[in-house]
Formats: sequence, C-alpha cells, structure tokens
Amino acid sequence: MTMSRKGWSQLSSGLLLIGIGVLFLLNQLDLINVDLGYIFSTFWPVFLIWFGLQSLIYARGGALWGAVVPIIIGTYFLGRNLDLVDFSFGDLIKYAIPIILIGFGLQVIFKPRHHTPPPSPPSPDDFSSHRREDYDLPEPPEARPLDSSLDEEFERRFGKPDKADKTHSDPEPASMHDREPGKGYRWDGQQHERPRQEREDRSRFRVHVDFDNDGRRYGDGSDNTDHHHDQSWNGHDTVNKSSFIGDVHMGKDYFQLKPTNISQFIGDTVLDLTKAQIPYGETKINISAFIGDVKVFVPNDSDIGIHVTTNSFIGDMKVLEESRSGFMSNAGLESPHYREAGKKIRIIVSVFIGDVKVNRVG
Repeated sequence: MTMSRKGWSQLSSGLLLIGIGVLFLLNQLDLINVDLGYIFSTFWPVFLIWFGLQSLIYARGGALWGAVVPIIIGTYFLGRNLDLVDFSFGDLIKYAIPIILIGFGLQVIFKPRHHTPPPSPPSPDDFSSHRREDYDLPEPPEARPLDSSLDEEFERRFGKPDKADKTHSDPEPASMHDREPGKGYRWDGQQHERPRQEREDRSRFRVHVDFDNDGRRYGDGSDNTDHHHDQSWNGHDTVNKSSFIGDVHMGKDYFQLKPTNISQFIGDTVLDLTKAQIPYGETKINISAFIGDVKVFVPNDSDIGIHVTTNSFIGDMKVLEESRSGFMSNAGLESPHYREAGKKIRIIVSVFIGDVKVNRVG
C-alpha cells in the first residue's frame, strides 16, 4: 500500500521525536552514558537534512532547489562535525554558486515543453443555423407493404362470397369503406396500418442517424469511438520563482492564477491571491523557504475551496482558523465543501525557520 505524503510526514516526524525521547529516557535511567550537549552540537545538521527530505517530497519544478539546498548545507556541517570534510563554508559557497547556475541551465534545457492546447471548438450558435444543411440526410425507407388484408385471408380460408351473400349483408356506407374490384370488401384498418408503419420506420431511422453537439453524425451509441475522443489537457503554464537572498511578493496587481512553485533560501515570501483570476479546477501552489516568513492571503469566497498543508521546523503557524507554535509544527486544513467546489486552490508550504500565515481577506 502506497503511503501518502501526509502520512510520510507524520511518520518521519513521529519517529524523530520518539528517537529523541528514547535517548533522553535511557540517559536519565543511566542505561547509557552520553553527553546530550555533545550529541546536539554534533548532529544538529541532521535536522537540516530531515527538513530537506521533507520538502523534497512536496517539491515540484523550481521548488526542488528549496529542498536540495538544506540537504547540501546539512550534509556539509555534519561532515565538518564528524571530521569528514576539511574545506570551509566559504569554499562551499564558492563552488555551490557555479553548480547552482549549471543546475538552473540544465533545468531550462531539459524542462518539459508545454504543449499548446488545441483551439476551443466554436460555439454551437455559430453553426446551429447551417450545420444540418452541410449534411444530406438520406431519404427514409418506404413502408413495407402488408402481406394480406383481412378480406384476402377470409377469402383464402372460406372462399369468395357470392352475390346472394352480399345482398343479405349489411350495406356499407360509402364514407367508411371503399370497394376494390375482384376483392370484395376490404378492411379500412389497412389505411391506418401503413401510415403507422411508416412512422415507426422513420422514427427508427431518426434514432439511427442524427447530429451530435459538434455537428457530426452519430449512430445509436453502440460504436462512437471513431467520432469522439475524450481528451483533456492542462492549459496552464507552471510559474517557477526562486530567490537566493531577497523577498518575493506576488499579487500586487491583477493576474491569472497558474500552478506556481516558489523557492526561497533567505527572505520573506508574500502571495496575495485576492486579485487573482482563479480558473476552474484545482490549482497547486508549492512554497519552500529555508529562512524567512511566508504569508498567503486567500479570498473569502465560499465558491472557492482552499486546502492548506504546512510544516515548519521552528516557527509559528496561523492557518485559517488554526494556530500552532513551537518546534516541528505541521498543519493541514481545508475549507468546507472543498471537494464540491468548482474552483480549488491547494497550497503546500515548507519552512525551516520562519512563521507561516494563511489568512482569508474579504
């Protein structure tokens, strides 16, 4: 069974806390003799690596760098504390900047191309007036003739009636029946049977040949795979923003909301969605920061569903109606009727040191 991202985050956080608690407990019971100060001073970079791995699970596109940078820094300091690395942090930065530039260049080269969506089909009003004129419907088949009438069946079984029988029979009003030469009296029900048969044949023909909403002919639905293919595409380009040192502010002016990845190393991130034109469907926003505060403002609209997932190593959280603070905090909230909403925004925030605020405005 595949574990979800939220389940993995809870499992890893729980195992880390259990490990620290067991270490404290064994030391207090004198079962082990370790210097806790030495352990924290030596292995504190493990938290950086853990945070990077946590962010790596949620990373998409440009947000990948926000997960890789803490892993690299944590690995460096852990190697220095264990005497496995002998170069300085300045040397790391000196070599890291060219490597990051090379990585960005490779990402630009090998970035998946966004296929231009096909043009939207014309409105039905554009061709409803003449779409049936473009197709020539074949004439409906003629009604099948009846095999025999009641009079013919009577004559075949009992013989043709003579004149004496006709004189004693009831006279037939001219307005109700017609006489055919050589066939005696005919039942007038045939006059109703043929039009009814024609109506049934034409009805079956109209069911078989008709127009769909796109102006194409289709059958009765038994085999329409050659006429219609259910295609879907993502017409939104992904917006990737990354900053090494500095602030990122999006939403000062009106804009079209698209799937967004924001990666920040040192600096604050502000995302204002109150001026955004939100498309139908679910739009994902990934925000990853190493040091800095993250503020997200969402519109207070009941027609828009909001789902927020946040995790922070050190810092306070205020997500919609929920507040948390302290060490290794995480929160996951969604607005009522999120699954039924036509417009949805899924926000994922990962911060190592900093506060996270997601507020409704309006």
